[in-house]
Amino acid sequence: PPRLVAPPRLVAPPRLVAPRRAYAPRMTATDVSEAAASAAIPASTNVFCNRALNLGGIQAVGFDMDYTLAEYVPETFDLLAYDGAIEKLVNTMGYPAAVLDLVYDPHAYMRGLVIDKKRGNLLKLDRHKYVKVAYHGLKRMTPEERKAIYATSFETAPAFTPPDFSTIDTAFLLVDACLFCQLVSYKDDHPDEVTKSYEQIYRDVRRAVDLCHCDGVIKDAVAVNPAKYIRSDPALATMLTALKQGGKQVFIVTNSLYDYTDVVLRHLLGASWLDYFDLVVCGARKPGFLLDPYLPIFQVRQDGSLENAEIISPQDGARLLQRSRVFQGGNWQHLHALLQLASGSGLLYVGDHMYSDILRSKRTLGWRTLLIVPELRDELLTAEETRHLAAAVDEAYAERAAVEARLQHLEIRRSQLEIDSEVEALLEGDGGAAKAEALSEEALAELDERIAEARDQQRVLSSALNEALCRQHEAYHPAWGRLFKTGAQNSRWAQQVQEYACLYTSHVTNLVQFAPDTSFRALSDLMPHDRAPPA
Repeated sequence: PPRLVAPPRLVAPPRLVAPRRAYAPRMTATDVSEAAASAAIPASTNVFCNRALNLGGIQAVGFDMDYTLAEYVPETFDLLAYDGAIEKLVNTMGYPAAVLDLVYDPHAYMRGLVIDKKRGNLLKLDRHKYVKVAYHGLKRMTPEERKAIYATSFETAPAFTPPDFSTIDTAFLLVDACLFCQLVSYKDDHPDEVTKSYEQIYRDVRRAVDLCHCDGVIKDAVAVNPAKYIRSDPALATMLTALKQGGKQVFIVTNSLYDYTDVVLRHLLGASWLDYFDLVVCGARKPGFLLDPYLPIFQVRQDGSLENAEIISPQDGARLLQRSRVFQGGNWQHLHALLQLASGSGLLYVGDHMYSDILRSKRTLGWRTLLIVPELRDELLTAEETRHLAAAVDEAYAERAAVEARLQHLEIRRSQLEIDSEVEALLEGDGGAAKAEALSEEALAELDERIAEARDQQRVLSSALNEALCRQHEAYHPAWGRLFKTGAQNSRWAQQVQEYACLYTSHVTNLVQFAPDTSFRALSDLMPHDRAPPA
């Protein structure tokens, strides 16, 4: 018979070291110098950079108004939309009177969540579009329920895009999320009283809230007592003045009409608020302003009436600006002509709406972008206060990784022992085979016992890790956790911030801490292998 040759041995790693969960990023010399330069600025008021940006090369800095220049008080401002929408739902859209007893919670939801209109669900996704947290109405879905809908197979996974899904891109939509979830649960509890589909409920809520922004329910109340609904910030005038003194053109592009814009900015900057701006575009209808080159533009006269404006050449823009700096409607081409901009890269736009302010302007026009994330301040402060919870999570990951490394080592040894036993039996004949089999069974039994013990430890440590993650999760928000994280992964919202916001910060006046020619530099991009510990 041909000579039997033993197959090559399965060699286990000579020394298994439990991998650490995360490693400190390797910083370049530029990273170190930038970090040192901003060390004196608290993280909660710093400006963070995703894409290098030199303010010295920026010709014009533009601002959205709502939730950017004007920070609203959610406990009072949102309540105007919520109460107004409920009144419309009951009195004009046929919802039961019991809906009037619903109560608004301004802190129940956060930006970046996704509404599943057809199923009545609210979702939080990670950057891979995997649903990590889901609620049906006001009821949290179990992992089994969530996975049965959103994680059955790659082919059937939803795209989480319109028309079936809607993302909460702006704080304005938090009222929609709250009211939609409440009505979904009300429908489930009282199916005879609300017979409309979840999708129709969403459309009704969206229309009711939108009407409140159009018919005066919100704006009339703000005009009577703006201090009740808008937070004042004395640094706003300082910041705008510094930009102008630094040679920047300063402008506004807002969807609000001029009458409301005047109310808000008079409250924030005084009666001479127009002096802080070179150009004001109201009623811009973003994102259409950024997409449709055929939208007409009108000049707003001093009495508030509108006049057609033709902008064909740069001279037309200069002539119109001598008459009035306030316009309504139009599109990005008009804006570039009025500012005499040769390229969108010379413009920095500051806004809070991920889609209408940031994504569209960056992707379509090449504008540089600064996203306002008011939630960032509390997120950073909570991170500082819960360092012990983060350390507990890291420790739990490390302990489980050590057990998993030992388990892997034992399973490799067991597999090798089975192969060695079979080869030895073939080489030694019948007598040697019986002896080898007895020794092998004894060794395998010992390994099986150690493997079972390691698997029990793995289960215990996985449970402890989940508990540590839940404590950390709930410290930020009892239902949704961290804004920028979903478990260990970046959230879908964080991914969009990275992709479309050149800069981001918690408040617009944080810019006052930086000179008009500051160069912002991003940290070096790192892949997982770049974070590997030294050999």
